[in-house]
Amino acid sequence: MKTVILIMLLIIISFRIHSQDRVGLLVKTNVLNTLAKRPAISVEKTFSDKYGLELSYTTGELNWGRDYKFNGFLLRAKIYADDIETHSLIPFYGLYAGNLNKQIVSKGEVDNTGFFSIGRTLNFHANSFRTGANIGFLFIPKKHFFLESTTALGYGKYFNVKNYISNPAPKGYLDFQLWFSLGYYF
Repeated sequence: MKTVILIMLLIIISFRIHSQDRVGLLVKTNVLNTLAKRPAISVEKTFSDKYGLELSYTTGELNWGRDYKFNGFLLRAKIYADDIETHSLIPFYGLYAGNLNKQIVSKGEVDNTGFFSIGRTLNFHANSFRTGANIGFLFIPKKHFFLESTTALGYGKYFNVKNYISNPAPKGYLDFQLWFSLGYYF
């Protein structure tokens, strides 16, 4: 895993060295991931002030009615609607793909079929592949600092499921992402 991260960082750094773009390389963190007690880090390389390729690593733990631990990588391809410039709100859209390792444990007393599956007993560990579409906005208020909001919706398919209870193993999930990132660009 560390080798993969190191190779990806070297590729991104080499892109930066050969970059002729004004913005070039953006480093950011998802502020909303602080709810999950751990940071999320992203590095994005822009091309021609119109396109971006972002690699993110996220990890966290949520304990709201269930114990939910996760970590994974995400690769986003972005197309910006306007040129990336300071003092502009720039919309973007694109596609994403990635993996997510999950461990979910919940002890439910009643069988509830609500959106959050409150009351449903789960106890499994699984890897997943997820893919979908994302939209968002990039705002650069002053030189080198920026804000970004991203919403993504897709589907995740589980594999390598280790189910620790007699209930049927889960097959997949709706992948919804909400990111509000602060960052610095070079």
